[in-house]
Amino acid sequence: MKRGVMGAAGLALAGLLSGCVPAPLRAQPGAQLRLTVTPGTRAVETVTGEDALYRAPGPGSLRVSTDRAAFVTSVVLPAQGGALVLPTVQTRPGEVVSTPLPVTQGFTQVFTVASLAPMPLDAAAGARSVPDVSRAVEGAARALPAGAYTVGTTVYRVVRFGTLDVRSNLAGATVRVNGVRVGVTPLTVPDLPEGRLSVEVSRDGFKAVTQQVNVVGDAVSRVDVTLRPVTGTLTVRSDVLADLFIERQRAGMVQPGLGLDLPLRPGVVALNVVPRDRALAAQNLLVRVTADKVTPVICAVRGGAYSCTLP
Repeated sequence: MKRGVMGAAGLALAGLLSGCVPAPLRAQPGAQLRLTVTPGTRAVETVTGEDALYRAPGPGSLRVSTDRAAFVTSVVLPAQGGALVLPTVQTRPGEVVSTPLPVTQGFTQVFTVASLAPMPLDAAAGARSVPDVSRAVEGAARALPAGAYTVGTTVYRVVRFGTLDVRSNLAGATVRVNGVRVGVTPLTVPDLPEGRLSVEVSRDGFKAVTQQVNVVGDAVSRVDVTLRPVTGTLTVRSDVLADLFIERQRAGMVQPGLGLDLPLRPGVVALNVVPRDRALAAQNLLVRVTADKVTPVICAVRGGAYSCTLP
């Protein structure tokens, strides 16, 4: 006894749905024939990895073959409207027969039934749900001997595709669409299914920017991102007037009661605090600045001596 097999189109989607498909619409474990169903054209390959996606009018046809002479009927269940029962075709062992598919929009399921004897499925015409189609197939199968039929499932979506154009103030920034790395800026990403998606632009040393973008079919959606350096804050306080130098470059003046706040790139920096009162000694120290955190330095006169500490 040979097992029926599921059609290749939309295999991942079909796998997700298999637990919801009634037994009469699954490949029959005791089937005396083997059925193979594939779409007539290849799905659109998207950079984000969605499968079984097609431009209108869809796959166009199904390629059907059986290992024994059989009668093959496909029932098309679109997202909108009732099921369509396609004309029955007869196959010979190993012969590939092309069955035209109707134009549909959105999510579409096709249940292809192969049987060793004619199996009228007129009752499935106009069905609005998978259970309705299942009942029609189950009813038609009652007139056949056990193992005389099997089913192949094809699942796909017919959608419009748009293009994403991503720019940033810094070239070479990494672009991720729905978490998938798709290239670096400046970047044009074609063949994205219409709808909402997440775009992240990032570069080492800069804060990543994430935007929600609505991709419109047959149009270009533009994303323009400004990347800003990742910084921490150095906060210097002094109870006497002092000049502040960072890596030997003057960074400002620290006034009593006011202090000085500076955004700096993360890392260790050399700090020099020079009191205007020359009787007080200048302070030299190394300070580690941490991203997105405040690093305080407190300078004060204690016991006649000027010193700086990191609390």
